[in-house]
Amino acid sequence: MSKKKRTQLSSEGKTELAKTIAEQSQRFVKTYANIEIRLSKMFRWLSTWLEKLLFNQKHGKIVALLLAILMYFSLGTDSSSLFENMKSAETLGDFEVNAIVSNQAYEVTGLAKTVKVRIIGDISDIKSVKQQNRFRVVANLTDLTEGTHEIKYTTEGAPSRVEVVLEPSNGVVTIKKKSIRSFTLGYDYVNRFHMDPIYDLGIPELEQGEVHVRASKDTLDSIAYVKALIDVDANYTSDFTTKANIVAYDDQGNKMDVDIIPDKMEAKVKVTKPSKDVGLQIIPNGIIPNNKAIESYTLNHDKISVYAKQTILDGIDALPIVIPASTLTSDKKFPMPIVPPNGVTKLSEKVVQVSIKLADAKEKRITEVPIQIINGKKGYKFVIGKSSPTYATVTVKGAEKVINKLKKNDLQVYVDVSKIDKEGSYEQPLIVEGKNKLVNYSLKDATITVTATQK
Repeated sequence: MSKKKRTQLSSEGKTELAKTIAEQSQRFVKTYANIEIRLSKMFRWLSTWLEKLLFNQKHGKIVALLLAILMYFSLGTDSSSLFENMKSAETLGDFEVNAIVSNQAYEVTGLAKTVKVRIIGDISDIKSVKQQNRFRVVANLTDLTEGTHEIKYTTEGAPSRVEVVLEPSNGVVTIKKKSIRSFTLGYDYVNRFHMDPIYDLGIPELEQGEVHVRASKDTLDSIAYVKALIDVDANYTSDFTTKANIVAYDDQGNKMDVDIIPDKMEAKVKVTKPSKDVGLQIIPNGIIPNNKAIESYTLNHDKISVYAKQTILDGIDALPIVIPASTLTSDKKFPMPIVPPNGVTKLSEKVVQVSIKLADAKEKRITEVPIQIINGKKGYKFVIGKSSPTYATVTVKGAEKVINKLKKNDLQVYVDVSKIDKEGSYEQPLIVEGKNKLVNYSLKDATITVTATQK
C-alpha cells in the first residue's frame, strides 16, 4: 500500500489562515451584539406597552375583566356555582329585644333594650333577611322563675345557612311577680303654650278619680304620683273633650314603665277667658330734683285689660308704673313699660305714654292718725306700751294741690309684730303709708314700744 502524502503549509500560508479565522470571529461577535441590542429594545418596548396597558385607568378595567375571564375558564366552574359560593358579612344595626314572658304576671328588669346584629352568609340570604320582617331578637324567659338569671339572646326568622352574631350575646335579668295597687289620679296640661294666654283651663272632669297600676312590689313602692296628661291644642278656645294618657312618675319626676289600667281616659275641660280692666298708678321712685313734686299726670290709657286666673285678678286693683324720680327735672312726656304681676298671663297693652307736670313741693302735717298693730301671732295679745303714744303726726310733702286734698283716712300708720313670738316689751319701728303715691310721708317719732303677753 502506498502512504498518503501530507500537505505541508508554508509559514506564509499559516499566517494567512490565522487572519481569516480572526476576521470571521470578529464578524460573529458583531452579529451577536446586534441581535442582543435588538432583543433588548424589543423587551423594553414590550414592558413599556404592558405598563401603559395595565396601569392606565381606561384599560385597567378591560384587563381585569380579561384576567377574570381567563381565571373563570381556568377554574372550570360555571357562573351560578361561583356566585352561590360567595360569602359576605354585614352589620344590620340595632334590634329591639323581645322578651317572651307573661307581661301581665311578671316584671323583668336588666333586659337589654337593643342588641347589635351582624350576619354572615351568602349575599342572597343576607338580602332576604334584610327584606323580610320576620327577623327579630328574642329573650326566651318562659322556663325561668322569680329571681336573677343569666340569659342568652337568640334570633328568629333567619335562614339556618347564615351565622348571626349578637353584641351583647347574653345578659342578666331579674324576674319579679307583679301585683296591683290603686292610685289617686292627678292631672297636667301638656303643650299649654300652644293656647293663647288669654284663655284659662279649669279643673278637668275625668272619667274616674283612681287607676290601677300593675308592677312588682318594689316598683309600686317607688311610684310617687300618677297623672292624666291632657294635650292642649291651639284651636281650643272653648270647652273641649279629649283622651288623656295616664302616666306614673317616681319622686324624681321620671316616667315609669308600668301597666296602668286604664292607660287612657276621657277628660272634659272648661275653657274660660277671665279678665279685668284695671287702672294704672304712677309711683315716683326716689327724690325729684330741685324741690319739685308731681302735680298731675296723664296717660294715653286710663285702664288696660289684665288676663289671669280669677283668684289672681281678685287681688289686683291697679298696676303700678314706677318712674325714676331723678330724671324728672321738668315737665316731660315719655313711654314706660307696664310690668305684669306674678300670675298674669297677658296684658292688653305693654307700654303706656306718660305726661308729667311738676310744681314746687310743699309740706303739711296731719295729726291724730291712729297707730295700728298688725300681723300678731295667735295666742298672743299685743298692746302699745304705756309710755308710747297711740296716735301719730304725719308730715306729707308734695305739690300743694295734691297734699291739700289728703285726709286722715287716706293715711295708715302701723307697727308689724309678725316676728315677735315671746312675751315681753319690744321697741318696734312705725310704718306710714298713704293712698296717693305722689306724696312723701314721714313721721317725727319713728318707733314705739309694744308689749306682748300670752292669752
